[in-house]
Amino acid sequence: MKQITFQPKEEIDLNDRLVNLYGSKLIGLYTKFEHLFARDGGIKPALPLLLWLHDDKTYERADIKVMIFGRETNNWNDGNRINLPNGTYNFGLETNEDIINEIMGNGDDICGICDTYDNYCKPDSEAHKTQFSKRMLDLVDRLRTSIPDKTIECVWNNIHKVGNGAAGNGRCCGQPTPEIQEIVRRQFNVVPDELEILKPDIVIFLTGRLADGAIMRTFGIGPEAFAQVNPDLFLHRVNIPGVKYAVRSLHPSRKSRVELSGHFDAIVADIIKHI
Repeated sequence: MKQITFQPKEEIDLNDRLVNLYGSKLIGLYTKFEHLFARDGGIKPALPLLLWLHDDKTYERADIKVMIFGRETNNWNDGNRINLPNGTYNFGLETNEDIINEIMGNGDDICGICDTYDNYCKPDSEAHKTQFSKRMLDLVDRLRTSIPDKTIECVWNNIHKVGNGAAGNGRCCGQPTPEIQEIVRRQFNVVPDELEILKPDIVIFLTGRLADGAIMRTFGIGPEAFAQVNPDLFLHRVNIPGVKYAVRSLHPSRKSRVELSGHFDAIVADIIKHI
């Protein structure tokens, strides 16, 4: 893979800005990951989670913009890219156009990584049947119902931008390996830039306690940035520079609807008090 100096595309909308962000860092990330695939054994990285707004104009016009974080993707690899080796990674990038096509596809025979995200987030997608997505959408619905005079748009993200893939010994669940996390930290720490581009008014971490370290490393904050909202609930406001309101609560996995309902109601009530 050549060491290409990325030339940004013309920025017409928010998606163009996201593509340029990812394009500026993709070769550095891929160069480090290529070594992991060349090595026998060990957990390999899944594809990076690259955001894509299905309707960027509607998002821009929204009265309230929300970004909801999960923890990580497990085996995030698009079936439309299975013709590629290396867990659907394409390490054969040689031109600036190759980088852009790797991110957003070419509308023909190349499926971009942003296509993976866009297809996953469409309302008729199978993804909306997953437990995390259903619970996340339930929270968004509660927020819209409680603030009916405001338009609310939501984008999904993960605090770990690259999860474990199924290559290696087959384990693909849980936090990314320390090696993958360190490579991402050095080469692809894009979350603060994503927030700068998309400017969410509200950030919600449905990550549980296990991702607190990743949140602190990503935003350069310490434990003192977490302030408990309710002594009876696992719910903490998070002081993130440049963000109007951020909160961290339970990860929806293996939580009952009753337990989540209490937390979600408390999140919505706290948001209403602070926006």
